[in-house]
Amino acid sequence: MKLKIILTLLVVLGLSLTLAGCNGHAKEKAELEGKLEQMQAALEETQGERDTLKASVTALKESLDKAQSQLADVTAARDNLQQRVKELVSSLSLVQRQVDAVTKARDELQRQVDVLARTRNELQRQVDDLTTSRDAALAEASAAKVRIEQLTARLQKQVQEVSGLRDQVETIRSAVEELVNKLKDLLGDRG
Repeated sequence: MKLKIILTLLVVLGLSLTLAGCNGHAKEKAELEGKLEQMQAALEETQGERDTLKASVTALKESLDKAQSQLADVTAARDNLQQRVKELVSSLSLVQRQVDAVTKARDELQRQVDVLARTRNELQRQVDDLTTSRDAALAEASAAKVRIEQLTARLQKQVQEVSGLRDQVETIRSAVEELVNKLKDLLGDRG
């Protein structure tokens, strides 16, 4: 914008000089030449500023390009992080479901352990009762064994007595038969 103004002034100054030369005014010509020199200096300064501004614009464009590239990298990183967050949330949900399943299984196992503990206690009570019954039965069996041994000894004694009595009965029978035979002989001799 400044450059356009300066160029416009130069054109106006050039026209003024041309007109001034026609009139021949030397003083005005000198003034106009001074103004022209000032304008040329201003033009050179403006061109220098323009070159500096162009360099600044170029540097800013490069910075902008770099910033846009970094923004793209950051955006990609953000997108990757968002994807990773989604994956982690999904993994967390899966792990939570697994934890819930394991907790449920643990609770069920605990319930079974409690049932088994009660069953074990009941079985232990039954074992204790059976042990007491066994001990009582062993005591009864021992007493019965002693009684059986006594009865067996008594039976053997009675068997021996019966055997002895059989022998005596046989002996008596033999004696009675002998007596009956002798009586028959005596009665048969008399008769």
